[in-house]
Amino acid sequence: MKLDEVCRGSVYVDTNILYMYLRVDPAHLSAIKVFLSRIVRGEIEAFVSIPVLDELFYRLLLARVKEATDRNPLDVLRENQAEAIAAHSDVISSFLRKLTLLPHINLVGVDTTDFNRMLENIQAFSLLPRDALHVAIVQRLGLNGIASDDIDFDQVKGVERYWVINPPTG
Repeated sequence: MKLDEVCRGSVYVDTNILYMYLRVDPAHLSAIKVFLSRIVRGEIEAFVSIPVLDELFYRLLLARVKEATDRNPLDVLRENQAEAIAAHSDVISSFLRKLTLLPHINLVGVDTTDFNRMLENIQAFSLLPRDALHVAIVQRLGLNGIASDDIDFDQVKGVERYWVINPPTG
C-alpha cells in the first residue's frame, strides 16, 4: 500500500521515510507529509526505534558532510571525524529531538530478546542483520505494518510494507 493511503493503525517507521522527509525529497514530500500529519493527529500510532534514529543520524551526517565539502563523506570522516561531527551534530540532534517529540511518535528500544529473533529473521527471510533487527522489533511490538521503501521487507510474512517510491515486487 502506498504510504499516503495508510489512514489508521500502528506502524513501524523505517529510516528511509524519515530521511526523505528531513532531506526534503520534493518529488515525494507530499505523500510523506500526509502520512506524518495523520500521525500527529493520532490517526496513526508510529513506532520509531533507536536503530532507526542511529541510522538516520549517520545518513544525515554523511549527506551534510558531502554538501559542505563536495567530497566523499567517508574520506572526510576518516581524515577528521571530530571536526565533521562538531560541524553537523547540533543540527542533526535538533532534528531528531524534534521528531521524537511529535505526538504519537513512540520511541522504542532494542530488547535482548530481539537478538535471537533477529538471527531467526536473517535465516527465514534472507535479510541483512539491520533489517532483521527491525523486523524483530516489529514482531515484539505485535505490529503488522512497516513504513519503508526497502523492498527486502516484502519477504517478511505477516508484515505489510507501506511505500513511497518502491512498490512491492511480487
